[in-house]
Amino acid sequence: RHLEALPIFQILFLKTYRRCFKIPGEFPSAGNRACMPSPKVCKGLTMIDTLQQELATLRKACPPEDLHTKRTAHLRNFLDVTWEEIRAQHTAGVSGTEVVQALTRRADTLVCLLYSEAVNDSVHSPPEGYAVLALGGYGRGALNPRSDIDLLFLFHRVREADPITRSILHTLWDLRFDIGYSTRTISDCLTAARGDTDSLTSMLEARLLVGDPNLARRLEEVLVNQFFGHRARAFVARKMEERRQRHIKAGLSVQLLEPNVKESTGGLRDTHTVGWLLKVRRGLNAPEGLLQEHLLTRRNYQLYVGALDFLWRTRNELHFSTGKQYDTLEHDLQPAIAHGLGYTDDGHELGVERFMRDYYRHARNIKHLTDLICERLTDKPSAANRAVGLTARRTLDDGATLSHSHIELPRKHNSFFRDDPYRLLSLFLDAQRFGVPLNETTQRAIKSHLHLMDEAFRHAPRAARIFSDILSAPEGVATTLHTMHELGVLGAYIPEFDSLTCLVQYNRYHIYTADEHTLIALENLERLGTYPAVEGDLAHLRQVFNEISRKNLLYLALLLHDVGKSARGQDHSTVGARMARDFLKRLNLPSDQVDTVVFLVQNHLTMSHISQRRDLSDEAMLKAFARQFKHPDVLRMLYLLTYADLSSTTRTAWTSWKAHLLRELYIKTFNLLTLEEEPLRKKDAYRTMVVETLADRFGRHRLEAHLNNLPQRYADLTGPDGVATHLNLIEKLRKALVAVDVTRSGLFSEITICTRDKPYRLSKICGVLATNDINIFSAQAYTRTDGIVLDVFQITSVEGSPEIDSARQEQLHRQLAEVFSEKVSIENLLARHQQRWSRRRSPAIPIPTEVHFENNISNRYTVIDIFAQDAVGLLYKITRALSDLGLDIYTARISTQADKAVDSFYVTRNGSKIESPGALEHIQKEVLARIG
Repeated sequence: RHLEALPIFQILFLKTYRRCFKIPGEFPSAGNRACMPSPKVCKGLTMIDTLQQELATLRKACPPEDLHTKRTAHLRNFLDVTWEEIRAQHTAGVSGTEVVQALTRRADTLVCLLYSEAVNDSVHSPPEGYAVLALGGYGRGALNPRSDIDLLFLFHRVREADPITRSILHTLWDLRFDIGYSTRTISDCLTAARGDTDSLTSMLEARLLVGDPNLARRLEEVLVNQFFGHRARAFVARKMEERRQRHIKAGLSVQLLEPNVKESTGGLRDTHTVGWLLKVRRGLNAPEGLLQEHLLTRRNYQLYVGALDFLWRTRNELHFSTGKQYDTLEHDLQPAIAHGLGYTDDGHELGVERFMRDYYRHARNIKHLTDLICERLTDKPSAANRAVGLTARRTLDDGATLSHSHIELPRKHNSFFRDDPYRLLSLFLDAQRFGVPLNETTQRAIKSHLHLMDEAFRHAPRAARIFSDILSAPEGVATTLHTMHELGVLGAYIPEFDSLTCLVQYNRYHIYTADEHTLIALENLERLGTYPAVEGDLAHLRQVFNEISRKNLLYLALLLHDVGKSARGQDHSTVGARMARDFLKRLNLPSDQVDTVVFLVQNHLTMSHISQRRDLSDEAMLKAFARQFKHPDVLRMLYLLTYADLSSTTRTAWTSWKAHLLRELYIKTFNLLTLEEEPLRKKDAYRTMVVETLADRFGRHRLEAHLNNLPQRYADLTGPDGVATHLNLIEKLRKALVAVDVTRSGLFSEITICTRDKPYRLSKICGVLATNDINIFSAQAYTRTDGIVLDVFQITSVEGSPEIDSARQEQLHRQLAEVFSEKVSIENLLARHQQRWSRRRSPAIPIPTEVHFENNISNRYTVIDIFAQDAVGLLYKITRALSDLGLDIYTARISTQADKAVDSFYVTRNGSKIESPGALEHIQKEVLARIG
């Protein structure tokens, strides 16, 4: 149908498109784009003429009342044909550069056509002193599929209600374009540029589309005279501050789980900033001006344009795939985007993981190179600072030069690294000791000499001594290792760690790549000792951190704790322990220190596993755990490593609740290790403190009876405020079936539900919470000897907010009462919400459901561990299934690792453990059938 409708136009357009945009990696020329139409616009004039002729024919043949509709349909057809052609080229794998240029050319053709048509329709002669310019990304010649089109209608003199401008805009609106526009004189432009940096920024990239070239040239001359060169200082400072704030807001790390292709660190906006600075400082356009001005070497320029093309291609796919201007690589979108870009799964790695690894690699290049360019394009030091630098310079032991602001190479440095390759490490030790960075030239030289770090280098005792000195420094360890990684030195020296570079773990539990997660964990750990003050959960961790004498071993264990993740499909703790031993032998560490670090790597998940999923009142389990440690220092290090690991995964991975559990496990194990089994008088002292604190409010006898009626773990985990809340709820229970309290606690709200023990109690509570769109992160159940039960949950809304508004709290209380009184069926409540759940987007790669049993942990209970995709109502299904199977739940440990539920239940059947293999198999099948 398209060929029949537009045979001449389509042939001309495709010929012109293929002639103009078929060269991979081609960028617009470095000419004066603000003043002259690009050669490609000129080449396309015949295409505009063809469209004009067709529209003219349409005008003659079409009745006036139908003209507008048919004209719009004609233009819409033009846009649809060209859109599908460009999209087909994208799908076929052409470069991102080609696609953005083709989309720009398409818009250029349309605007020029509309201008020509409006001029021909005007009763006046063609206007003088009038031009239409493209601004912003459109001005750069880099339109993505759903990008806005920004236009400047420039006049020599003010012209009210200009018919040409009105005609162009109305048609673009009819065609459903997102248009940003302004109508200004040169004087207006100057006023806007002085008052608004964003207006100046958009005009820096102005490109003439059609109209008076002299007027466009005059605008550029005015901007150059007013804002370029030395006058650009304020503009440059503003843009650099905007860049810094944007990085903070978007997340300083390049390697976030859900990066924004445009705004995140290492995204397209960083390249825009470079283009703006290059324009005002050197009067040239990016990226080709970066090579002309020697701001990048030819090799780095190729890395830069390759990364830029990848980001364009990724953003193109995002826009094509979502059908809108959407720039965030959401977790559930990533598999579709990866597939659209040609990534497929193989036996070792998912296609989405390889795609994200490539994305992070290119984004890191953009971040690193734009940092270097911005450093060179910002203001140089003042004469006074240069004088201080000259007088304060000194030569260091390794031959590098130290000034007051940085470390640099000596003036003659062509063979600096070849003469002594170990300088590739010692320079970082210099920077760490003196607290100043390596300058740009030094960084470039290091990256150019990484090949000197060969196998002999990695086994050399001198290299081992320098690296050990870096790890043993009193501060700056994490920052130094991070810089070494950015420049490729850390991976070159430790190939085991290099395997983690940009390694993506496609789950919501890790919001960083494996290498970035490790480096942030090191920062979190070191911060314990260097920050002026820490409070709350971190105060105890700081105390333990300061008790460790050999912190370098802890840093080594944390650096290596995830290296086994490069071996897909294997237990990364076991593989990592083997890899760590190989590296530690190269460091020439004593065998006992090697064993300590290997033990920490092998067991780095153990404490979080036990603290979150096991009953910490089980003395036998605690003694078995304590027997693994040869020295209390090893326990201290594992405690701190666990904190650092947890705190660098997701925003909700480290909570006050998990901190409390981990601390409890540490203290109890430490007491067992040091033969200081917690004396009864310590427990008595704690209970006495609770009683003394609350005696005036509740009476001593009532408090003691309450504590005696509950298991010991209740007293271990509940402070005076919690006990007071629970006693108030129990008092309310005298006149009701259920009592509820909701309290905000950090990243969560804590909801306590007090009721009497009945069959299906826990599953009913979980069902009501689910129907109120409440997400459960953890749970504790305490049963008094008189049958009163206290269920304590850490919750958020399903949107992740810790706030549970008063209306929802009232509804919770009402529905719980209705369900426990059997006025309302929990199944009916859930059924009414089923339709809402079905509209939620399913995960792109679901987490498989697993059910495991542990019968060696507890003498009294069978422990059931369940792993599943987190979903609204999941806990209700699990607890209902367990109750249907005749299992009594003694305690439940509910935990969520991002989108993965990790739930543990201590259960019995008829008062005994379930040890029959047949019974366990039946339970497993039934639970899987209910929640699978």
